[in-house]
Amino acid sequence: MSIIDKYFRRINRLRISVTDLCNLRCIYCRPESGLDLAKHKDILTYEEIVAVVQHAVKLGIKSFRLTGGEPLFRKNIENLLWMLGNVHGIEDLAMTTNGIYLKNYTKVLKAIGLFRLNISLDSLDKSKFEVITRGGKLKDVLDGIDEVLHLGFKNTKINVVAMKGVNDNEFEEFAKLTLDRNLEVRFIEYMAMNKKSLDSEDKYIPMANIIDILGKRNELKALAPPMLGSGAAKLYKINGARGTLGFVSAVSQPFCNSCNRLRLTAEGKLRSCLLSGGEVDLKTILRNNPTEAQLTDAFLRAASLKPSVHAGKGHVMMHEVGG
Repeated sequence: MSIIDKYFRRINRLRISVTDLCNLRCIYCRPESGLDLAKHKDILTYEEIVAVVQHAVKLGIKSFRLTGGEPLFRKNIENLLWMLGNVHGIEDLAMTTNGIYLKNYTKVLKAIGLFRLNISLDSLDKSKFEVITRGGKLKDVLDGIDEVLHLGFKNTKINVVAMKGVNDNEFEEFAKLTLDRNLEVRFIEYMAMNKKSLDSEDKYIPMANIIDILGKRNELKALAPPMLGSGAAKLYKINGARGTLGFVSAVSQPFCNSCNRLRLTAEGKLRSCLLSGGEVDLKTILRNNPTEAQLTDAFLRAASLKPSVHAGKGHVMMHEVGG
């Protein structure tokens, strides 16, 4: 069986937020004043997450990404990883992490067969990194990246949220990471969540501007997207570099017409879109001895809520939906 929404988009990916907790408080994700976090009993158990994944596979969803909050911050996360590693039919299992704890988990992630890692890194300056993350240590992330490359993970991506007046003087240094490393540095447009317009904040920089900046000092070659893990990024390569550059233009050039994913929040809401559409309360269904038909119906209803294009404004906090 396959899930196809009303705009004829085939749904074959699911992003799973395993927790709303995080060890960092990045300026674009969490307000300085703090958050009202979910109670532990309201968060999906590992067994419930696995049940969702097992059913999603039957519906033609074969690609899964674990997010948070910070997925490696959830207690005994390795138990979930091993459980998912034994689910038949998963073709692509990935994780997005802030990298702080990554060095402690690389061997486990490799052993269970994790396909891909996306590592958030918004500054290569130690002091600036601490400001952006409100306390994070840059060395922890860099050590984690080194270990990932040492162990031979493939398709590793470094996610850089581009912010005017914050890290816009570092784009060249980020690009240089690809010269001798087999990874993709991925620049992502800043999204002004909980604002009338996603580009209403003065931190927003269109991706076209970043491509122009890097193209002035580097010979950039446009690449065709790979079959696996290309997502929404436009890919380029600096002439002679081992790695690649990715540019995600979610604000200036929405890629909704090719969106193929649903999102599962930590509290068990199956969301149709990061910003718009609606959601289905999957947790309540899971905790009432559902039939397979009821689970299938929940996925179909969520897919039916997907908009043709997102609303162009943010009305949720990023930590709530896993980015």
